[in-house]
Amino acid sequence: MADKWSDQIRACGLFFISIVVLMVIPLVYHCFVFLTALPLWQTNTASCVVLLVSFHVVFLLLIVSYWKVIFTDAGGVPYELDEAWISELNLAHRFGLEAEVSERVSEGQENSPLTVPSAERKLDGRQRYCRKCRKFKPDRAHHCKYCGRCVLKMDHHCPWVNNCIGYCNYKYFILFCSYTTITCFYVAATIFTGFISTIIQGHPLQFTVVEFEFLVVFCLMMAVTVVLTGFTGFHYMLLLKNMSTIEHVEKRDPTKKDQVNPFDLGRERNFIQV
Repeated sequence: MADKWSDQIRACGLFFISIVVLMVIPLVYHCFVFLTALPLWQTNTASCVVLLVSFHVVFLLLIVSYWKVIFTDAGGVPYELDEAWISELNLAHRFGLEAEVSERVSEGQENSPLTVPSAERKLDGRQRYCRKCRKFKPDRAHHCKYCGRCVLKMDHHCPWVNNCIGYCNYKYFILFCSYTTITCFYVAATIFTGFISTIIQGHPLQFTVVEFEFLVVFCLMMAVTVVLTGFTGFHYMLLLKNMSTIEHVEKRDPTKKDQVNPFDLGRERNFIQV
């Protein structure tokens, strides 16, 4: 049952990506470039150039960040925390074969998951363990039932990118949300300015296919701007606290409400870390 539900979520993720790539992006691009900016070329060339250049700069950054957050792996728990690997180390230590096994540990022994002390443990003091992955979970790692594995510093599973948001792609997720918010606000403000200018100049408003496209794009951009402004602001708040969405939800637990965040390095260092 769980596998069927996970497959449905992944299918929804592909559906959402298809909607964005095949419908929303072409619609917004056509409305802004061909219906808003280019018609100004004959009457106000400077405004046309400014609109096109500024839009394409932010739009390109949005597309690149969207691509990166989709195709960048969120980060999985390394093999060094596999139950079989831990057992092998224990056997090696028991029979004095540490030298032969140590070559398989990645360079930088101090940064190995085996040697870094854990700040998150179970109530009985034992290290956290995932029974599905059969691996010991490092701090901030959680099992994603949709991806079927444990993800490092997991924030959430996002269906709009069909990927988990975690240690390796959280930066691209923040950039994608930021550029999307800026682009949507910029398009909505430009369309609204043109609408006000049309009314002031006394031009009659005709409800044609073009006006309908303007209305659809404006409503869509305003809705996305309102939603993403709060959503992006929330994630910037978490970023400055060095906290994931899962940790923020767990903080609501009355037993954990007064606990100090052990990963908080200060706002500046938290920002630089991402």
